[in-house]
Amino acid sequence: MTTKLSLNRITRNLAFVLGLAALALLASCSKRSPTPSSQRMERSTTNEASQKLQNCTKLLMDSMEKPTTPFHFSYKAQENINTKYPMDKAAKPEVGPVTVEADVSPDEISVTSTRGKQTSTHKAKKGDEGAWAFAQMDLLGPMTGTGILLAFGQAVARPAGSDTVGGVATDKYDFDTSTATGSTKAGLDMAKAMITNIDNTKGTVWVDKATGRLTKFNMEAEFKDKAGNTWKEHYEGEVTPK
Repeated sequence: MTTKLSLNRITRNLAFVLGLAALALLASCSKRSPTPSSQRMERSTTNEASQKLQNCTKLLMDSMEKPTTPFHFSYKAQENINTKYPMDKAAKPEVGPVTVEADVSPDEISVTSTRGKQTSTHKAKKGDEGAWAFAQMDLLGPMTGTGILLAFGQAVARPAGSDTVGGVATDKYDFDTSTATGSTKAGLDMAKAMITNIDNTKGTVWVDKATGRLTKFNMEAEFKDKAGNTWKEHYEGEVTPK
């Protein structure tokens, strides 16, 4: 159990390190020559959005691991459900439904998750460490992939106004990595080649103005692996205070 939870943390940290590395590369490229004030202002806006996206998933995952207030988490996706891919070289990605519905509080977690045709339910009290860990495995799983997508998306994120989600005031951001150009595209291409099959990703996220926590997301990604397999996935999630 400890090993599995550690793997979640390693994957999560890897996503954010990836995002920081891409931003560092872009920053080093931007220092090579002076830029007009309009470009500096645009870069400042992008950096602010990038910082918000970089932190928002981590803050949500922290609240899932150590909840301080009660909330409901809903996740719906169409993603690869073939457990043999990519470990089995003969296996190919198979896109199917994945859902998670969870009620989380400081003292109790209840999670129902469905992957393809398989459904599991975990309920745990905080004092039961084993059951609590199992429940968090189903809860944190979707957030690992979300963090990786946002690690790429943050490089091209743009503010898209303000909104209210579940009674919570949020800042809204859009991103689409297919629009990246110049040093930004070079940084993303380098990162993608090193670590993932992601070809492009785009979407919209809503971030809690008060806490910086990810509150809602609607994203999709295009994948392409070295064997020539291509597929698309879609992800939606929302946190609602109780």
